[in-house]
Amino acid sequence: MPTLKQLLVGTMFGRWLSTARDFFSLVRAPRVALGTTVNDQLAPRLLAQLCRPNDVFVDVGAHIGSVIAEVRHNCPSARIVAFEAMPDKVAWLTRKFPTATVHCCALSDQTGEAEFFVNLSQSGYSSLAEQQGSVRRIKVDRKRMDDLLDWADLIKIDVEGAELGVLRGAVKLIEKCQPLIMFESGPHDVLGFTKEGMFNFFSERNYGLLAPNRLAHRSSVMTLDSFLDGHEYPRRTTNYFAVPMTRLDEFRMRAASLSHRKPSRNVALEAASVTI
Repeated sequence: MPTLKQLLVGTMFGRWLSTARDFFSLVRAPRVALGTTVNDQLAPRLLAQLCRPNDVFVDVGAHIGSVIAEVRHNCPSARIVAFEAMPDKVAWLTRKFPTATVHCCALSDQTGEAEFFVNLSQSGYSSLAEQQGSVRRIKVDRKRMDDLLDWADLIKIDVEGAELGVLRGAVKLIEKCQPLIMFESGPHDVLGFTKEGMFNFFSERNYGLLAPNRLAHRSSVMTLDSFLDGHEYPRRTTNYFAVPMTRLDEFRMRAASLSHRKPSRNVALEAASVTI
C-alpha cells in the first residue's frame, strides 16, 4: 500500500507541500546552517531544470521518485532511467512512472549478490552500509552502470555513502558521455570510500566540483582542501555538482539562464544567485 508521501509525489498539491516544507525549513534553520539548507533544497530542483528535451536523466537511488517527478515536470520529454535496490520501491516507481526504465539493483563497482540494510524508520537512509537501529536485511543484486547503460546526460546519485562505488562502476559511461553529475557526500566515510577518493576520482577525469549555489557563477571549482572543508560543521552542502571542465562554461550559462525564467515557486531556487 503506497504511503501518503508516495501518493503526493508529482501532484500539484505535493509540489505545493514541498515548497511549503522547504520554506519552513529555511525559517527554522539555525543561521549557521542556513547555507547548507539552501544548497540541499536547491540541488535537485536545479538539476531538474538543467535537463533539456530528450536528455537521458539517470537517477541512482530513486527511492519514491521525488527527483524523477521534478524532472518530468520541467522536462516531460526526458528519458528517465532509475536504479533502486528496494523491491517495493521499484514496484511503486514502475507504476508511478510507466515510461521510465526502472532497474531493481544496487549499483556498485562490483557485481553479485550483496546484503542491503533497509532502514525501517527512515527508508531513505537504507543502503549497502551496515547501520544501527531498526533495520531489515535483504539480499540485492549488485550491478555496474557500465554494464546497463550506454548514454547519460545528467546523473543524480544518492546512495547513503556508496556513491564512489557507483562512480567506479560507471567509468566508461562517464568518460564517453561527460555528463553533469549531482552526488551526495556526507561528513562520514563508509564502506571504505573516502572523500579524498571521491575528489580524486573526478580530478583524474578532468571534472570540477561546485556547491549548487556556485554553479551559475564564475567562481573557481573546489580544491581538495575546500571540498574537505565543506564537510566540516557547518557543512557547505550535502549535494555537490561534478562538472566536466570541457563543458563548465556550457553548464554555467544554462544555470545562469534559469534566473531569467518566470520566478520559481521554490524559495531555494530563487536563492541560487545568493553567495553563501
